[in-house]
Amino acid sequence: MRSLIVSDIHANLEAFQSVINDAHDRGGFDQIWQLGDLVGYGPDPVACIDLLREHDHVGVAGNHDLAAVGRLSLEAFNMYASAAAQWTTTQLTDDHVEYLRGLPLRMETNDFTGVHGSPRDPVWEYVVSAATATANFRHFTTRRCLVGHSHLPFVCRPDGDSATFLDFPVDSPIQLGEGQLIINPGSVGQPRDGVPTASYSIYDSDEGTITHRRAEYDIPGTQQKMKTRGLPRYLIDRLPHGR
Repeated sequence: MRSLIVSDIHANLEAFQSVINDAHDRGGFDQIWQLGDLVGYGPDPVACIDLLREHDHVGVAGNHDLAAVGRLSLEAFNMYASAAAQWTTTQLTDDHVEYLRGLPLRMETNDFTGVHGSPRDPVWEYVVSAATATANFRHFTTRRCLVGHSHLPFVCRPDGDSATFLDFPVDSPIQLGEGQLIINPGSVGQPRDGVPTASYSIYDSDEGTITHRRAEYDIPGTQQKMKTRGLPRYLIDRLPHGR
């Protein structure tokens, strides 16, 4: 089985479609594993939900998904995220609201736990430090945990009383082995690792590997849509920089 692992699509249809096309062209996939923030920031929330639902998939809710359907206060969001969330809410049909409201905060599939933030705090916690990762290894019982939220691709393993973040090179399959791992596939729709191309991963259960991949997409086209829809300039300007 081959699983396409995506996170933080953020209503960026061009990026999401590019990832799907790239994955199809490079061996295909059987199922999509979606790690939250399907909407928010970007210009095509409905189209991204619909595209995901065209495929066999499982997924969890992210903080932006919850905010868009009124299950999370906007008080903790910055002004740009808040403005985008409020606009997103106006775009969703009752069917799309129901879909987002039905997403769980945590899932388990194929010996993976999937959450948006962290297994300790699925909504808000960022796994970006050794201390945070070390604490979170105690909060899942599967061998591997998939996270999103930080928009930063990584693989992390326990290292004695701490944890080590490993290199997650593009197009180089990593053998998963038997030990626990925390893995972030990076962001499809708004990368923040200094590389603007859409980030995703492929899990191959037959090979026991996970591979980090990047896909080019039409950034200017997405930016123009965001301008037309009146989304914050800051969100528009950051896309070409991967920040």
